Amino acid sequence: MFTCKQISKVLSNEDYQKLSPFRRFWLKLHVKFCVFCGKYNRQVIESQDMCRCYKDSEEQLATTRPRMDELQKDQLKALLSSHSSKVEESK
Repeated sequence: MFTCKQISKVLSNEDYQKLSPFRRFWLKLHVKFCVFCGKYNRQVIESQDMCRCYKDSEEQLATTRPRMDELQKDQLKALLSSHSSKVEESK
């Protein structure tokens, strides 16, 4: 069985889905039943799941997303730079 410190370190350093099935089983078991670190580490696991889901959908939607042409990009950059200079002047 892992300690709370080991579980938190593993979850902060790597994606739990990339762990071996054995380690993932013990990690999830610890998180499910631990009254000390369980809530925090469940949130970390959920965050990793959300990021993985977003990354997968981002790759699928990349081809259908509308693209800006170079003129629009330049206009947007000019607008942002003029706005940021106005904000800095007001400080």
